[in-house]
Amino acid sequence: MRVVAQRTGLTPDLLRAWEKRYGAVAPVRSAGGQRHYTDADVERLQLLVRATRGGRQISHVASRSNAELAKLIESDERAAAINRPTNSDGPAIESFLSSALMAVEKFDAHGLEQTLRAAVIRLSADEVLDEVISPLLFTIGSLWHQGQLQPANEHLATTTIRRVLTWMSEVSAPQTGAPVLIVGTPAHQVHELGAMLAATSASGNGWRVIYLGADLPAEELARAVEHVKADAIALSIVYPTDDPRIVDELRRLRLLLPPHVGVVVGGSGAASYMDALREVGADVLPSLTALRGWLRNRAQLTPAGRSAR
Repeated sequence: MRVVAQRTGLTPDLLRAWEKRYGAVAPVRSAGGQRHYTDADVERLQLLVRATRGGRQISHVASRSNAELAKLIESDERAAAINRPTNSDGPAIESFLSSALMAVEKFDAHGLEQTLRAAVIRLSADEVLDEVISPLLFTIGSLWHQGQLQPANEHLATTTIRRVLTWMSEVSAPQTGAPVLIVGTPAHQVHELGAMLAATSASGNGWRVIYLGADLPAEELARAVEHVKADAIALSIVYPTDDPRIVDELRRLRLLLPPHVGVVVGGSGAASYMDALREVGADVLPSLTALRGWLRNRAQLTPAGRSAR
């Protein structure tokens, strides 16, 4: 499993969830219960990772053949290239990404922050989030899991990225009457960078965002929604991926929220709670691009609520 995690970028927990819930692969087991993966298993998992990074949900692609996955990936990548803004500078994006990674490896927090701030000035906010910060976080996580990046470097990177995301959110001024979004993570979820990415993306797309941070019980999330008369709440779920307390929190939150308040969930661990998320009527989104589409559609449903405030 360690080798497969290194080659695919999947965490062991997410890998087990893909196997158990969606039958992504079926490794044989040794007499001692250890999983043994073939090269074909690894190839298939790599295809599934590419498909999900392109915006597709694992539940929708896990049953596809490798040939079908390859066609989907080709189609998604072609569409992404076509939809890239005409003023997008591919070489500049690659330069920012490589410079940022080099700064992380050199333990250079100042250099990393300056690189990311320069990217914000040069590129659109969505490009920075989708093509610089998100890939950077994915690469850092992969290197850390492979043992090629020390924990201190990873902490330096996430602390710096958190600071840059806060700055990006602060410079976005929503218009009067903008829809309101509460963002955070449920109780027992302490990884908040995914939530910060969602908050920054929503701020840059016209929503007034109230960011609450990590590890909040359902009662506090619902109280915040009521206090600011929020139109929706966005949650990030990363780790752990098999905690029954999360299921209880999601159910309690839905009971406490007004029926008209939308719930949207993302993060690498969200797929592990798919049954509970469907039960509470939450929309599970695989990417920031999907979140932005969801927010645009949701904003069209809330003019009456905004004018009433």
